[in-house]
Amino acid sequence: MNSKTKNIVKRLFKEYYSKNLNKIFIPKSFANREFAFQPFTKQGMIRHLGFDKPEDLYNFLLENIPRHSYYSTAIYVLPSARDMDEKGWLGAELVFDIDADHINTPCKLEHDSWKCLNCGYQGKGPAPDKCPKCGSKNIKGFTWVCEKCIEAARNEIIKLIEGFLIPDLGFKPSDMLIAFSGHRGFHLHVLCDECLKLSSSERREIVDYVKGLGLSLETILPPYKRRGEVAGIDLGEKGWRGKIAKKLFEKVSSLDESLEEIVGRRAFRKLLGNSDKIIKEMTAETPKWTLLYRSLGSKGLLLLLTQKIIDEIKCSVDEKVTIDTHRLIRLPGSLHGKTGLPVMVLRGISDLERFELSDRLSPFKGEATIRLIEDLSRSLTIFSVAVGGKAGTKYKVSLPVALYLACRELAEIEEVER
Repeated sequence: MNSKTKNIVKRLFKEYYSKNLNKIFIPKSFANREFAFQPFTKQGMIRHLGFDKPEDLYNFLLENIPRHSYYSTAIYVLPSARDMDEKGWLGAELVFDIDADHINTPCKLEHDSWKCLNCGYQGKGPAPDKCPKCGSKNIKGFTWVCEKCIEAARNEIIKLIEGFLIPDLGFKPSDMLIAFSGHRGFHLHVLCDECLKLSSSERREIVDYVKGLGLSLETILPPYKRRGEVAGIDLGEKGWRGKIAKKLFEKVSSLDESLEEIVGRRAFRKLLGNSDKIIKEMTAETPKWTLLYRSLGSKGLLLLLTQKIIDEIKCSVDEKVTIDTHRLIRLPGSLHGKTGLPVMVLRGISDLERFELSDRLSPFKGEATIRLIEDLSRSLTIFSVAVGGKAGTKYKVSLPVALYLACRELAEIEEVER
């Protein structure tokens, strides 16, 4: 962004902090947290900062107006020590990051794009590893976040909480802090004391569990029998066995036609013909999978699990965030420097279920005239507003839209009207 736009954005950020210091999240063991900030004036990070009391943090925000603000998920004896070994690690929250970038949503084919900087060939959707025309790896990708992306991330974190953390791992909702990251997804902090001392390897085991990595289906599934009855799995059973059973029951009950592509036409017809009996067997007091196996065969069932069922059950968490016991994460209440939206604490599942990406999240009111500095697809929208056009195009939009585009460095702000 040019100097004029940068000054406007910084002025708006300063206005926000001068009015909203009471919204800045103060974590437990505040004086033992490391804080870090990225200023508007340079790319590097100012880190290894510690504050004795919240007022010191407030003063820093007002005096420096950072573009990005972070705090450590770890607690230290000396959080301001520059050497990590000298900080004196005391423990770290268990944190999950669910980002729309890690979820394969169909809308990416509509709003994401890429261009080969070697030959100029371009396409829609996620960027390939190399150009299909010239083979170059010098590819520039463009990613976007839309309402559907955020909805997918929201549903994923609800699945993590209700499908894994509470029923399988025994965590309490009262020990969870959920925050909108201000951009592409959500952060979930598990704050119980038992989690603080978990090692990286123990955290990795939790990640592997929720992502379904290393599942041994041969030991999970009832053994196939050519003759006689096949034992089933109780739909109320906890863990991956119960999840698989419930998801299979859901697919058989709904007669999901997408299964035909996986198991084949013949097996799918058998499944349709036997669906009522399969449902009775799966829900019996002593569940059976006899007709399920007879319809799909052991190979068909494995294909269904590996190509569809497990993908729908597992959670797409960023494993690097969870296993890192020294992680810096965005400070709730601060503004995200790539969107101008606040990092926002949500009050449990009820807030999550109602959450949607809209300009109501922005603390700013008014309009602004902007000038695009990149060619944007005509189909591109943010906050339900079309923002596409050729570079150089000028138009008036709401201030939240203008700030979002300016922070993404896709547009310059020419004038603000309040």
